[in-house]
Amino acid sequence: MKKMLGALALLVSAGMPVSANAGLQTLSDLFVFGDSLSDGGNSGLLSQAYAGPGVVFPPPPYAGGRYSNGPVAVEYLWQGYHPGSTAFKPSLAGGTNYAVGGATTGVSSFNTITPTVPAALHPAYEGTSNTGQLFGSAQLPGFFTAPSPSFNPATSLFVVWFFPNDVFNWLYTGMLPGTVFGGPPVAGNVVDLISNGISNIVGTIGALAGAGAQHFLVPNLPDLGAIPAAGPGGSADLTDLTLAFNAALASTLTFVGANLLPPSADIVQFDLYSLFNDVLAHPAAYGFDNATDPCFVAPSGQSAGSLCADPDKYVFWDQVHPTTAAHEILGAGFFAAVVPEPASVALLALGLFGIAAVRRRDSL
Repeated sequence: MKKMLGALALLVSAGMPVSANAGLQTLSDLFVFGDSLSDGGNSGLLSQAYAGPGVVFPPPPYAGGRYSNGPVAVEYLWQGYHPGSTAFKPSLAGGTNYAVGGATTGVSSFNTITPTVPAALHPAYEGTSNTGQLFGSAQLPGFFTAPSPSFNPATSLFVVWFFPNDVFNWLYTGMLPGTVFGGPPVAGNVVDLISNGISNIVGTIGALAGAGAQHFLVPNLPDLGAIPAAGPGGSADLTDLTLAFNAALASTLTFVGANLLPPSADIVQFDLYSLFNDVLAHPAAYGFDNATDPCFVAPSGQSAGSLCADPDKYVFWDQVHPTTAAHEILGAGFFAAVVPEPASVALLALGLFGIAAVRRRDSL
Protein backbone atom coordinates (compact mmCIF):
# COMPACT_ATOMS: atom_id res chain seq x y z
CA MET A 1 0.00 0.00 0.00
CA LYS A 2 2.83 2.39 0.83
CA LYS A 3 4.67 1.73 -2.43
CA MET A 4 2.27 3.80 -4.52
CA LEU A 5 2.44 6.90 -2.33
CA GLY A 6 6.18 6.47 -1.92
CA ALA A 7 6.64 6.15 -5.66
CA LEU A 8 4.65 9.31 -6.25
CA ALA A 9 6.78 11.15 -3.72
CA LEU A 10 9.93 9.95 -5.46
CA LEU A 11 8.60 11.04 -8.84
CA VAL A 12 7.79 14.49 -7.53
CA SER A 13 11.02 14.96 -5.60
CA ALA A 14 13.13 13.77 -8.52
CA GLY A 15 11.29 16.00 -10.98
CA MET A 16 10.85 13.03 -13.30
CA PRO A 17 9.04 14.18 -16.45
CA VAL A 18 5.75 12.34 -16.67
CA SER A 19 3.42 14.60 -18.61
CA ALA A 20 3.21 17.68 -20.76
CA ASN A 21 -0.60 17.88 -20.66
CA ALA A 22 -1.64 16.64 -17.23
CA GLY A 23 -4.94 17.85 -15.87
CA LEU A 24 -7.60 15.13 -15.63
CA GLN A 25 -8.79 15.67 -12.07
CA THR A 26 -12.05 13.72 -12.51
CA LEU A 27 -12.18 10.28 -14.10
CA SER A 28 -15.57 8.88 -15.02
CA ASP A 29 -14.42 6.09 -17.36
CA LEU A 30 -11.11 4.38 -18.06
CA PHE A 31 -10.74 2.57 -21.39
CA VAL A 32 -7.66 0.39 -21.81
CA PHE A 33 -6.25 -1.26 -24.93
CA GLY A 34 -3.16 -3.36 -24.41
CA ASP A 35 -1.48 -6.64 -23.55
CA SER A 36 -0.55 -8.66 -20.47
CA LEU A 37 0.84 -5.59 -18.70
CA SER A 38 -2.72 -4.24 -18.59
CA ASP A 39 -4.82 -7.43 -18.71
CA GLY A 40 -7.13 -7.33 -15.70
CA GLY A 41 -8.53 -10.82 -16.20
CA ASN A 42 -9.67 -11.11 -19.82
CA SER A 43 -7.10 -13.83 -20.44
CA GLY A 44 -8.54 -15.98 -17.69
CA LEU A 45 -12.07 -15.41 -18.92
CA LEU A 46 -11.09 -16.32 -22.49
CA SER A 47 -9.49 -19.57 -21.37
CA GLN A 48 -12.57 -20.47 -19.34
CA ALA A 49 -14.93 -19.67 -22.21
CA TYR A 50 -12.88 -21.84 -24.56
CA ALA A 51 -11.94 -24.80 -22.37
CA GLY A 52 -14.42 -24.79 -19.51
CA PRO A 53 -14.84 -23.01 -16.17
CA GLY A 54 -12.13 -25.09 -14.51
CA VAL A 55 -9.41 -23.91 -16.90
CA VAL A 56 -7.95 -20.52 -16.04
CA PHE A 57 -4.89 -19.20 -17.81
CA PRO A 58 -2.60 -18.01 -16.42
CA PRO A 59 -3.19 -20.53 -13.61
CA PRO A 60 -2.67 -19.87 -9.89
CA PRO A 61 -0.57 -18.51 -8.27
CA TYR A 62 -1.25 -15.92 -10.99
CA ALA A 63 -4.19 -13.90 -9.68
CA GLY A 64 -7.61 -13.68 -11.30
CA GLY A 65 -6.55 -14.51 -14.86
CA ARG A 66 -3.91 -11.77 -14.83
CA TYR A 67 -0.21 -12.06 -15.66
CA SER A 68 0.84 -11.06 -12.16
CA ASN A 69 0.05 -11.92 -8.55
CA GLY A 70 -2.53 -9.17 -8.17
CA PRO A 71 -3.86 -5.96 -9.73
CA VAL A 72 -1.99 -4.37 -12.63
CA ALA A 73 -0.96 -0.75 -13.18
CA VAL A 74 -4.16 0.49 -14.84
CA GLU A 75 -6.20 -0.98 -11.98
CA TYR A 76 -4.09 1.00 -9.52
CA LEU A 77 -4.59 4.08 -11.67
CA TRP A 78 -8.37 3.63 -11.37
CA GLN A 79 -8.12 3.14 -7.61
CA GLY A 80 -6.24 6.42 -7.32
CA TYR A 81 -9.40 8.15 -8.49
CA HIS A 82 -11.98 5.76 -7.02
CA PRO A 83 -10.79 4.15 -3.77
CA GLY A 84 -12.36 0.75 -3.24
CA SER A 85 -14.40 0.86 -6.46
CA THR A 86 -14.94 -2.38 -8.38
CA ALA A 87 -16.50 -0.65 -11.39
CA PHE A 88 -13.36 -0.93 -13.55
CA LYS A 89 -13.45 -4.47 -14.93
CA PRO A 90 -12.25 -6.56 -17.88
CA SER A 91 -14.35 -6.08 -21.00
CA LEU A 92 -15.45 -9.74 -20.93
CA ALA A 93 -16.90 -9.06 -17.48
CA GLY A 94 -18.82 -6.05 -18.78
CA GLY A 95 -16.08 -3.48 -18.16
CA THR A 96 -13.88 -1.18 -20.19
CA ASN A 97 -10.47 -2.85 -19.87
CA TYR A 98 -10.10 -4.51 -23.27
CA ALA A 99 -6.47 -5.58 -22.77
CA VAL A 100 -5.57 -9.23 -23.35
CA GLY A 101 -2.28 -11.00 -22.73
CA GLY A 102 -0.33 -11.71 -25.90
CA ALA A 103 -1.87 -8.81 -27.82
CA THR A 104 0.15 -6.99 -30.45
CA THR A 105 -0.55 -3.62 -32.05
CA GLY A 106 -2.08 -5.41 -35.05
CA VAL A 107 -4.05 -8.59 -35.75
CA SER A 108 -1.68 -11.33 -34.58
CA SER A 109 -1.65 -12.54 -30.98
CA PHE A 110 1.58 -13.93 -29.59
CA ASN A 111 -0.55 -16.13 -27.32
CA THR A 112 -1.57 -18.17 -30.36
CA ILE A 113 2.00 -19.38 -30.93
CA THR A 114 4.07 -18.95 -27.79
CA PRO A 115 5.07 -22.10 -25.88
CA THR A 116 4.38 -20.25 -22.62
CA VAL A 117 0.67 -20.78 -23.36
CA PRO A 118 -0.52 -24.41 -23.56
CA ALA A 119 -1.01 -25.35 -27.21
CA ALA A 120 -4.58 -26.47 -26.50
CA LEU A 121 -5.42 -22.88 -25.53
CA HIS A 122 -3.78 -21.16 -28.50
CA PRO A 123 -7.10 -20.89 -30.43
CA ALA A 124 -8.71 -19.08 -27.48
CA TYR A 125 -6.62 -16.01 -28.23
CA GLU A 126 -7.36 -15.66 -31.94
CA GLY A 127 -8.76 -12.20 -32.62
CA THR A 128 -7.82 -10.73 -29.24
CA SER A 129 -5.05 -8.32 -30.25
CA ASN A 130 -5.50 -4.61 -30.86
CA THR A 131 -7.73 -5.13 -33.89
CA GLY A 132 -10.08 -7.36 -31.90
CA GLN A 133 -10.05 -5.07 -28.88
CA LEU A 134 -11.20 -2.19 -31.07
CA PHE A 135 -13.45 -3.83 -33.64
CA GLY A 136 -14.37 -7.15 -32.05
CA SER A 137 -13.96 -10.81 -32.96
CA ALA A 138 -15.63 -14.14 -32.27
CA GLN A 139 -13.88 -14.32 -28.92
CA LEU A 140 -13.90 -10.67 -27.88
CA PRO A 141 -16.49 -7.89 -28.24
CA GLY A 142 -14.56 -4.74 -29.14
CA PHE A 143 -14.93 -1.08 -28.29
CA PHE A 144 -16.66 -0.43 -31.62
CA THR A 145 -18.85 -3.54 -31.38
CA ALA A 146 -22.45 -2.34 -31.28
CA PRO A 147 -23.58 -0.94 -29.01
CA SER A 148 -20.39 1.04 -28.37
CA PRO A 149 -20.04 2.29 -24.79
CA SER A 150 -21.16 5.81 -24.03
CA PHE A 151 -18.75 8.11 -22.22
CA ASN A 152 -18.12 11.72 -21.27
CA PRO A 153 -15.13 12.81 -23.39
CA ALA A 154 -14.08 15.47 -20.90
CA THR A 155 -13.69 13.02 -18.01
CA SER A 156 -12.71 9.77 -19.76
CA LEU A 157 -9.18 8.49 -20.24
CA PHE A 158 -8.01 6.13 -22.98
CA VAL A 159 -4.85 4.11 -22.34
CA VAL A 160 -3.09 2.67 -25.40
CA TRP A 161 -0.13 0.50 -24.39
CA PHE A 162 1.32 -2.10 -26.75
CA PHE A 163 4.44 -3.36 -28.51
CA PRO A 164 6.33 -5.92 -26.38
CA ASN A 165 4.45 -8.75 -28.12
CA ASP A 166 5.18 -7.24 -31.53
CA VAL A 167 8.84 -7.74 -30.60
CA PHE A 168 8.41 -11.25 -29.20
CA ASN A 169 6.29 -12.31 -32.18
CA TRP A 170 8.90 -10.93 -34.59
CA LEU A 171 11.77 -12.65 -32.79
CA TYR A 172 9.83 -15.93 -32.89
CA THR A 173 8.53 -15.77 -36.47
CA GLY A 174 10.25 -12.93 -38.34
CA MET A 175 6.79 -11.52 -39.08
CA LEU A 176 5.14 -8.19 -38.40
CA PRO A 177 1.75 -8.63 -36.67
CA GLY A 178 -0.36 -6.94 -39.35
CA THR A 179 -2.20 -3.66 -39.02
CA VAL A 180 -4.81 -2.44 -36.60
CA PHE A 181 -7.29 -2.11 -39.46
CA GLY A 182 -6.93 -5.75 -40.48
CA GLY A 183 -3.93 -5.82 -42.78
CA PRO A 184 -2.31 -9.28 -42.76
CA PRO A 185 1.00 -10.20 -41.12
CA VAL A 186 4.04 -9.80 -43.38
CA ALA A 187 7.77 -10.37 -43.05
CA GLY A 188 9.89 -7.37 -42.13
CA ASN A 189 13.08 -6.11 -40.54
CA VAL A 190 13.48 -4.24 -37.27
CA VAL A 191 12.87 -0.87 -38.91
CA ASP A 192 9.64 -2.21 -40.39
CA LEU A 193 8.70 -3.62 -37.00
CA ILE A 194 9.01 -0.26 -35.26
CA SER A 195 7.32 1.65 -38.06
CA ASN A 196 4.40 -0.78 -38.19
CA GLY A 197 3.91 -0.69 -34.42
CA ILE A 198 3.89 3.09 -34.24
CA SER A 199 1.56 3.33 -37.23
CA ASN A 200 -0.84 0.96 -35.47
CA ILE A 201 -0.72 2.96 -32.23
CA VAL A 202 -1.39 6.19 -34.12
CA GLY A 203 -4.22 4.48 -36.00
CA THR A 204 -5.71 3.38 -32.69
CA ILE A 205 -5.60 6.91 -31.32
CA GLY A 206 -7.13 8.24 -34.52
CA ALA A 207 -9.99 5.73 -34.46
CA LEU A 208 -10.76 6.49 -30.82
CA ALA A 209 -10.50 10.24 -31.36
CA GLY A 210 -12.97 9.86 -34.20
CA ALA A 211 -15.37 8.33 -31.69
CA GLY A 212 -14.99 11.33 -29.40
CA ALA A 213 -12.05 10.38 -27.18
CA GLN A 214 -10.09 13.41 -25.97
CA HIS A 215 -7.64 12.25 -23.32
CA PHE A 216 -4.99 9.63 -24.06
CA LEU A 217 -2.26 8.06 -21.95
CA VAL A 218 0.44 6.28 -23.97
CA PRO A 219 3.32 4.74 -22.00
CA ASN A 220 6.50 3.87 -23.83
CA LEU A 221 8.35 0.56 -23.45
CA PRO A 222 10.23 -0.58 -20.39
CA ASP A 223 13.71 -1.84 -21.20
CA LEU A 224 13.06 -5.25 -22.76
CA GLY A 225 16.76 -5.94 -22.44
CA ALA A 226 16.51 -5.81 -18.64
CA ILE A 227 13.74 -8.34 -18.00
CA PRO A 228 14.76 -11.76 -16.60
CA ALA A 229 13.84 -13.44 -19.89
CA ALA A 230 16.65 -11.48 -21.56
CA GLY A 231 19.16 -13.55 -19.58
CA PRO A 232 21.92 -12.73 -17.09
CA GLY A 233 23.41 -9.36 -17.89
CA GLY A 234 20.49 -8.45 -20.11
CA SER A 235 20.36 -8.01 -23.87
CA ALA A 236 22.00 -5.00 -25.50
CA ASP A 237 20.11 -5.67 -28.73
CA LEU A 238 16.73 -5.57 -26.97
CA THR A 239 17.73 -2.42 -25.12
CA ASP A 240 18.72 -0.77 -28.40
CA LEU A 241 15.42 -1.83 -29.97
CA THR A 242 13.53 -0.42 -26.98
CA LEU A 243 15.34 2.91 -27.22
CA ALA A 244 14.76 3.16 -30.97
CA PHE A 245 11.06 2.45 -30.58
CA ASN A 246 10.67 4.90 -27.70
CA ALA A 247 12.41 7.72 -29.56
CA ALA A 248 10.29 7.20 -32.68
CA LEU A 249 7.11 6.91 -30.63
CA ALA A 250 7.81 10.15 -28.75
CA SER A 251 8.48 12.22 -31.85
CA THR A 252 5.49 10.76 -33.69
CA LEU A 253 3.04 11.31 -30.82
CA THR A 254 4.29 14.86 -30.33
CA PHE A 255 3.57 15.57 -33.99
CA VAL A 256 0.17 13.87 -33.87
CA GLY A 257 -0.86 15.76 -30.74
CA ALA A 258 0.21 19.10 -32.16
CA ASN A 259 -1.05 18.72 -35.70
CA LEU A 260 -3.65 15.99 -36.13
CA LEU A 261 -5.84 16.02 -33.02
CA PRO A 262 -8.41 18.71 -32.21
CA PRO A 263 -7.43 21.35 -29.61
CA SER A 264 -9.63 19.65 -26.99
CA ALA A 265 -7.59 16.43 -27.23
CA ASP A 266 -4.26 15.63 -25.61
CA ILE A 267 -1.79 12.75 -25.50
CA VAL A 268 0.04 12.23 -22.22
CA GLN A 269 3.27 10.42 -23.02
CA PHE A 270 4.48 8.49 -20.00
CA ASP A 271 8.19 7.70 -19.77
CA LEU A 272 7.88 4.20 -18.37
CA TYR A 273 11.40 3.39 -19.52
CA SER A 274 12.93 5.94 -17.14
CA LEU A 275 10.70 5.04 -14.21
CA PHE A 276 11.24 1.30 -14.51
CA ASN A 277 14.99 1.70 -14.95
CA ASP A 278 15.06 3.87 -11.83
CA VAL A 279 13.29 1.09 -9.94
CA LEU A 280 15.82 -1.44 -11.21
CA ALA A 281 18.76 0.83 -10.35
CA HIS A 282 17.48 1.78 -6.87
CA PRO A 283 15.19 -1.05 -5.75
CA ALA A 284 15.52 -0.34 -2.03
CA ALA A 285 14.17 3.18 -2.52
CA TYR A 286 10.95 1.61 -3.80
CA GLY A 287 10.77 -1.10 -1.15
CA PHE A 288 12.29 -4.00 -3.09
CA ASP A 289 15.06 -6.43 -2.21
CA ASN A 290 15.35 -8.16 -5.59
CA ALA A 291 15.28 -6.43 -8.98
CA THR A 292 16.79 -9.16 -11.13
CA ASP A 293 15.16 -12.53 -10.42
CA PRO A 294 11.57 -13.66 -10.97
CA CYS A 295 9.55 -14.45 -7.86
CA PHE A 296 7.73 -17.35 -9.53
CA VAL A 297 9.51 -19.85 -11.75
CA ALA A 298 7.60 -22.71 -13.38
CA PRO A 299 7.55 -24.71 -16.62
CA SER A 300 5.64 -22.91 -19.37
CA GLY A 301 1.93 -22.65 -18.67
CA GLN A 302 2.04 -24.64 -15.45
CA SER A 303 1.18 -23.70 -11.88
CA ALA A 304 3.67 -26.03 -10.18
CA GLY A 305 6.93 -24.22 -9.59
CA SER A 306 9.04 -22.35 -7.10
CA LEU A 307 7.57 -19.28 -5.41
CA CYS A 308 9.56 -16.69 -3.49
CA ALA A 309 8.77 -16.08 0.17
CA ASP A 310 7.66 -12.45 -0.24
CA PRO A 311 6.52 -11.34 -3.71
CA ASP A 312 6.20 -7.73 -2.53
CA LYS A 313 9.99 -7.60 -2.25
CA TYR A 314 10.47 -8.62 -5.90
CA VAL A 315 10.18 -6.37 -8.95
CA PHE A 316 9.51 -9.27 -11.31
CA TRP A 317 6.76 -11.83 -10.85
CA ASP A 318 7.93 -14.10 -13.67
CA GLN A 319 10.42 -13.94 -16.53
CA VAL A 320 8.58 -11.05 -18.20
CA HIS A 321 5.95 -9.48 -15.95
CA PRO A 322 6.16 -7.27 -12.85
CA THR A 323 4.75 -8.20 -9.46
CA THR A 324 1.64 -6.38 -8.35
CA ALA A 325 3.91 -4.40 -6.00
CA ALA A 326 5.84 -3.14 -9.03
CA HIS A 327 2.58 -2.53 -10.90
CA GLU A 328 1.52 -0.36 -7.97
CA ILE A 329 4.50 1.89 -8.61
CA LEU A 330 3.71 2.08 -12.32
CA GLY A 331 0.13 2.96 -11.42
CA ALA A 332 1.42 5.78 -9.22
CA GLY A 333 3.40 7.05 -12.17
CA PHE A 334 0.37 6.95 -14.44
CA PHE A 335 -1.66 8.76 -11.81
CA ALA A 336 0.95 11.49 -11.45
CA ALA A 337 1.00 11.87 -15.22
CA VAL A 338 -2.70 12.56 -15.63
CA VAL A 339 -3.46 14.42 -12.38
CA PRO A 340 -1.56 17.68 -11.79
CA GLU A 341 0.26 18.29 -8.53
CA PRO A 342 -0.62 18.92 -5.76
CA ALA A 343 -4.03 17.35 -6.43
CA SER A 344 -2.47 13.97 -7.22
CA VAL A 345 -0.88 13.69 -3.78
CA ALA A 346 -4.14 14.33 -1.96
CA LEU A 347 -6.19 12.06 -4.20
CA LEU A 348 -3.63 9.29 -4.10
CA ALA A 349 -3.41 9.39 -0.31
CA LEU A 350 -7.15 8.78 -0.21
CA GLY A 351 -6.90 6.13 -2.90
CA LEU A 352 -4.46 4.04 -0.90
CA PHE A 353 -7.22 2.95 1.45
CA GLY A 354 -9.13 1.44 -1.47
CA ILE A 355 -5.99 -0.01 -3.02
CA ALA A 356 -5.23 -1.98 0.12
CA ALA A 357 -8.65 -3.61 -0.01
CA VAL A 358 -8.32 -4.42 -3.71
CA ARG A 359 -4.94 -6.09 -3.24
CA ARG A 360 -6.21 -8.19 -0.36
CA ARG A 361 -9.22 -9.33 -2.41
CA ASP A 362 -7.50 -9.96 -5.74
CA SER A 363 -4.45 -11.73 -4.35
CA LEU A 364 -6.62 -14.52 -2.95
